[in-house]
Amino acid sequence: MSDVLEDENEFGFAGVYAVELKYRQKPKLDREALYRKMELYTGKIGHPEQSGEEVPGLAVWEPNEAGEADQENLLHFFHLNYMLSYAEGELPAQTSLMPMDNRPASDYETAIQQSWHWQEAAQTVSECSHSLLLVDMMASGLEPQARLRLFSGALRAVLESAPCNAIYFRESDKLVEPGTYLAEVEEGALLFGAMNIRFYNVEGTGSGRPEGLMDSLGLAALGIPDVQCHFYDLEPSEVAGQLTDIAYYLFNQGDVIADGETVGFSEEMRWRCEHQLALAAPRRVVIDMDPGEPYYAGRQGSST
Repeated sequence: MSDVLEDENEFGFAGVYAVELKYRQKPKLDREALYRKMELYTGKIGHPEQSGEEVPGLAVWEPNEAGEADQENLLHFFHLNYMLSYAEGELPAQTSLMPMDNRPASDYETAIQQSWHWQEAAQTVSECSHSLLLVDMMASGLEPQARLRLFSGALRAVLESAPCNAIYFRESDKLVEPGTYLAEVEEGALLFGAMNIRFYNVEGTGSGRPEGLMDSLGLAALGIPDVQCHFYDLEPSEVAGQLTDIAYYLFNQGDVIADGETVGFSEEMRWRCEHQLALAAPRRVVIDMDPGEPYYAGRQGSST
């Protein structure tokens, strides 16, 4: 494994994971519904007056001195089913929900350009004038699967108690339609929002052949290499399918593909794997997929 994998900044890891919820109208947060849903998806809530031996899975902090407008949406959750050990002792992973200044549609230009899955993304975001921010804290030490499971549960709870019009995943630079997201997560597609499969037409290389670059964005933020393929003459939809399959494999199994190992998608084609720095921003570690001759368009230098 390359030394670059040991450098958190080079890897692209997110110490704090963040998602923006965008609204056409000012959100009305149903706290009772939120607490109920948060219990359902992340663990049973604990109340100060609770007695008995049952161990709560969730505790909530609400500000007592903030202004009324701030109190409306500022909440902090302690997820006691997701404990982490530190030198000072055990601490629970946490999520926090808060208001944020609404950002204009122009701030999401790169996400809109890659919104192949949601054609109405640009129009919807341009119509939004209010936003909430959901972040995790003290959660980066969790295994990637547990961290995303916790965050997805918290996000699902917020979406079902204060439905929004658009969701923006900062780490994957992806805009998703809330109803579609909930349906995908319900079916087990945990990476639907957390990972973005991006496609770029490559021009000006003088090859005279259709050339493309496709990659995933979002896995490195969780501590797993993203994947990329720089190719000639392949059908982008087929490459997207292959990268998605490999990304889910890595998410479920971890960074288990060694440099030089080949992955077989068919008897005719085996793709060679190598850890590299990504060709497309942001800077992060990816596993470069080489589909072999005559399809491989070349790597821009190796990190190994």
